Amino acid sequence: MQLTDKQVSNFLFATQGVGAIFVGIFLTAYLGGLPSTNVLHNEAAFRIPLTLLGVVLLVLILATVIVSGFQRKNNQ
Repeated sequence: MQLTDKQVSNFLFATQGVGAIFVGIFLTAYLGGLPSTNVLHNEAAFRIPLTLLGVVLLVLILATVIVSGFQRKNNQ
């Protein structure tokens, strides 16, 4: 499997974008309850997107590791 530099860059950009959105929602849920100690992770409005984005992010991270291994194998 040979990928061009542009394909690798786009794939990594997508992975970083999903990660950034996940972190944004996570911080909103965590900091949204301030100044109290209330954390909003159990609210469906935060729990569902965090679950979906978390699964997508984990899959993309695993795919990044696999693609990296293939690229390294092909370059040797």
